[in-house]
Amino acid sequence: MLKIKVPATSANLGPGYDSFGLALNLFNEYQFKIDKDIEKLSIDIINNNEVEVNLKKEDNLILNTIKYLDESLPHKINTRGLQIKAKLNYPLNRGLGSSANAIIATIFGLNELFDLNLAKKDILSYALELEGHPDNIVPTLVGGFTISKVEDNEPIYEKFEIAEEMQILLFIPELSIKTKEARRVITNTIKINHATQNIANASLLTAGLIKNDIELMKKGSKDYIHQSKRIALNPKLEKIFIELKEKLETPLFLSGSGSTLIFFSKKDFKNEKEIIKNTADKYGIVNYLIETDVNNQGIIINKDGD
Repeated sequence: MLKIKVPATSANLGPGYDSFGLALNLFNEYQFKIDKDIEKLSIDIINNNEVEVNLKKEDNLILNTIKYLDESLPHKINTRGLQIKAKLNYPLNRGLGSSANAIIATIFGLNELFDLNLAKKDILSYALELEGHPDNIVPTLVGGFTISKVEDNEPIYEKFEIAEEMQILLFIPELSIKTKEARRVITNTIKINHATQNIANASLLTAGLIKNDIELMKKGSKDYIHQSKRIALNPKLEKIFIELKEKLETPLFLSGSGSTLIFFSKKDFKNEKEIIKNTADKYGIVNYLIETDVNNQGIIINKDGD
């Protein structure tokens, strides 16, 4: 049996649209094994309450990834008796990279199980075909803070390890936003002064993350391309975001396409959590908070299945 833990990720981080990604110490768990006494492929998905998660075939990215890889590498994968179990420890459609998580987990798992000898760049290339953009898939695989782009249909990235003292708080509301819906609100044109501001802010944010400098991160936190448009998809989320930006000193961003909000600090979040809770209650947003930090390792593997 092969067991792997695959990190959740937060993409964009404001001005780093489709290029910035951050791996978190929050994991989905997967088991892969071959049972010779069973003929059919089996995929079982549960949430962290041990409740079965039923997905339509077109939404089951584990299944779709198996089919894609089988077509891309004919005669390399035998799904007879293949048993996959997934435990989702955070909800889908919340901007925490769940699709990249499933895709990378499946490619990585099949690579180990069937000795496909895929290098990291190969895994990322196959994942890019399915995901369409590299911001989540790269940190999912390699961990840390990553800056990614696609050139000649290949993902190119640089990874930076983040200091352990950088603390993260996730505000996860009971509001789902699908990535396709969030992408539809992004315009095809941008004002030149907004483009230059985003370049400057993305640079400052990068420096702040690498230097472990919260104040520098705050200076580079504003986005002019996507964030406000996506937050506006839900009026309650928009109100709480605007209010928390005014009330809190910590950098805060929409995680991926939302609806999760991500906060950064170098101290505990005791005061922030109280403010966030009261503000969420004010707007009637059911939510939960998770405190975590950056996962600099990437996928955690245990071939013995312990």
